[in-house]
Amino acid sequence: MRCYASSVQCLSKIVPPSPYRSSWPRSGGDAEGAREPAVLVLSSLPGFDVLNGKLEGPLITDGRHSDKRSPLSVEELPEGSLVIADLGFWSVARFSQIARPGQGGKRRRYFLSRWQPGTKLRRRNGAEIVLRGILPKQVGERIEFGAVLGEQRLPVRVCIERVPREVGDQRREDIRERAQDHGHKPSEEVLYLADWTIVITNLPRRLVSFDEVLILLRLRWQIERLFRLWKEHGHLEDSRSKKPWRILTEIYAKLAAMVIQQWLLHEGCWQDPHRSLFKAAQVVRREANLIMRALYKGGLEEVLSDILSYMRSGCQMETRRQRPNTSQFLMGEPHRWPVRKELAARSVLT
Repeated sequence: MRCYASSVQCLSKIVPPSPYRSSWPRSGGDAEGAREPAVLVLSSLPGFDVLNGKLEGPLITDGRHSDKRSPLSVEELPEGSLVIADLGFWSVARFSQIARPGQGGKRRRYFLSRWQPGTKLRRRNGAEIVLRGILPKQVGERIEFGAVLGEQRLPVRVCIERVPREVGDQRREDIRERAQDHGHKPSEEVLYLADWTIVITNLPRRLVSFDEVLILLRLRWQIERLFRLWKEHGHLEDSRSKKPWRILTEIYAKLAAMVIQQWLLHEGCWQDPHRSLFKAAQVVRREANLIMRALYKGGLEEVLSDILSYMRSGCQMETRRQRPNTSQFLMGEPHRWPVRKELAARSVLT
């Protein structure tokens, strides 16, 4: 598996103070009975290179800005790179742009995504592929085949695996919760297909095996964890003030602080595949006052050097046998799905 860059893209949202919500329009889905009628309307959308920790963004847009209209340019992706995007970024036209070599380029760019239910898969002769007739029946059973997508007739590799019932049940629960938040009911097809992981990619088998496709798919959670780190531990949405301008200023200041924190994590521990961003971020918060003092009195280089040393000496995740970390899979452990009691622990930030 050889990639020159691996970009994960996702979207997260922050609620701005009430007086400024007209400046940051809400997204749709505010149906009666939804649990979050105001939705979340200030968006930060970075592209995240998981190979080196480089952050493209965050870029601020209003809540109506679709993931599909990402301001991050496909043309800026380096040749040989891999884009791993969630379903919010699903766009066959965008996948076609990614797969097209740059001007004068010889190496292709690659994409990997879950399949969007309802999207037609066709054979090269134009015949539609009916998934229900070919889906694996046994847990752990896999199939893969070639297909074409959309009017662009984009050639893709389709990888399908039947997941344990516990995993499918957890997915259905999540699907129903998200649908309720947006005021609609999920389709029967979406609920039925939760028992399978269906991935589309243009990565050839000679570069990436089926197991590696599933492991790469797990990387999309890394940016979710980054957002969670920013929100829960950077307190992006928290303020003790009731003054709208003060709250909005704090949001921007905290976003700036999170970008600086990410730079320190990049320099301090990104070279370690078993790094714990949570532990490394704790080091940054613990030493933040020293950074502020050094900015005023001098000695910043020495302070930063000490902080990076702290990160390198003790900011690793523990190796787990029952619920392996993504880094363990990346380092060669065979992919496997967690059992139900382990699924409850997946929300733990590591």
